[in-house]
Amino acid sequence: MNNKAIHCGNTTDDFEKLKHLCKFEAEKLTANIVFSEEDVVKIPFWTNDIPELICIGHFYKNEKGVVTFDLDFSQTTL
Repeated sequence: MNNKAIHCGNTTDDFEKLKHLCKFEAEKLTANIVFSEEDVVKIPFWTNDIPELICIGHFYKNEKGVVTFDLDFSQTTL
């Protein structure tokens, strides 16, 4: 499930709600991320209505081999 975009929330939602929705969707994704050659899988999170970038999810395996993630909101277009 790589090279996909995730859509959650709307541009009219407050930013805290969008952050929560993105975290919820990212947690669901951890079971479906496929790592091939890359160490980090990057997936953009967009709004549902007017396409605005909310954040970029960085998924990686920690030292125990468990998939975890960081959400980078610094590139948001909202």
